[in-house]
Amino acid sequence: MDFLYSQRWLLLLCCFQVQASAADRTEQQLVAAFEQEFQQKLQKAKVPGGAYAIVNNDRIVKIGSYGVRAVGEKARVNADTVFRLASVSKTFAGVSLVQAQAQQQLQLQQPLTRYVPELKLRTSQLEQSLTMEQVLSHSSGFWAHAFEDLIEADKTPAQILPRLKELSPVCPLGRCYSYQNVFFGLLGDALERATGLTYADLLQQRVFKPLGMQTATVGLAPLLASRNKAMPHQRGGKGWRVVKPKANFYRFGAAAGVNASARDLAVYLQAMLGQQPAVLSGSLLSQLQQPLTKMPGKPRWPVWQQFKQVSAWYGRGWRMVQYDGQALYYHAGVVDGYRPYIAYSPQTGYGLVLLTNAEADVTGPLAGWFWQQLLHPVKQQGRLTKQGRSALKVTGNARG
Repeated sequence: MDFLYSQRWLLLLCCFQVQASAADRTEQQLVAAFEQEFQQKLQKAKVPGGAYAIVNNDRIVKIGSYGVRAVGEKARVNADTVFRLASVSKTFAGVSLVQAQAQQQLQLQQPLTRYVPELKLRTSQLEQSLTMEQVLSHSSGFWAHAFEDLIEADKTPAQILPRLKELSPVCPLGRCYSYQNVFFGLLGDALERATGLTYADLLQQRVFKPLGMQTATVGLAPLLASRNKAMPHQRGGKGWRVVKPKANFYRFGAAAGVNASARDLAVYLQAMLGQQPAVLSGSLLSQLQQPLTKMPGKPRWPVWQQFKQVSAWYGRGWRMVQYDGQALYYHAGVVDGYRPYIAYSPQTGYGLVLLTNAEADVTGPLAGWFWQQLLHPVKQQGRLTKQGRSALKVTGNARG
């Protein structure tokens, strides 16, 4: 009897080892294929430089890079090269706000004017009705990208703020999706008032340092001070050329003020996948993952066509696509010569970081390719797509 019992355990152990070995091989193939896609797409678009990271729960599976930090220079992009995060910064605002609420320093259901009293809207009713959460979830009701042209024109928050009184809602507050940067930037002011810390110090103390994001910062000055930074590029008649980083969107730090490397963001996504409960508890993660504002239309990437029920939402600083009872959480951005993207899937345990120092749209196709390999209806879980298998065959024949 004991012999049969031990034999069964040995058989089960062997099965687990075989499954683990197969999973390792599949992951290795996925990473090799993605590395090839990444290098080819950036080379084809002649992007100066970029970096990526792939995580799987508590493991950083791979950090890869391509090209140079600035055209005309020899310094290569690496895992610790700092990029501007543009609107990916909004995810950090969401994290900081749910943390502050958990510490009873603010309430997201309270009016934004409670923390930013200098904000004047068209009516006092609007001032008392527009909540922090509506701004955080882009359901303010005002026209999309309101007065963003003034940010582009290098106007300061002090110059733009009085103009917000001119706005009338285009739909009831909390009822429709309208993406904002000026309003979203005010969430940083609200956090400063509620916590008594500057927004930069708040992120350093509550997010960057606890997670070990060693090169993450907020603002233009820290970017310029970094010895390992990717410079922004714009396309000219002779290809990409280096340009100076602009201060304009940095002035709206909660919306677009964070800088970080691929390694920093890999650690950040691990926290989003539940690997840092002391910093981001399950309760806080569930708040960040809650869908709040439904976005119009259906997600267009081919990966979503295989699912019966698909919808796009915005939550507390994060975008999300819900599909057949699961969800992919992500954010992308583009600003003055940078194009970042981050995403994670609790279903698969994987996360992806993409960073480039030019605005060429390579991050979208790369992200679409990556998730196409991993997200399948339940009966197909663990399989690679035909496209992925084809890419793996090419990779298998390559030498490097």
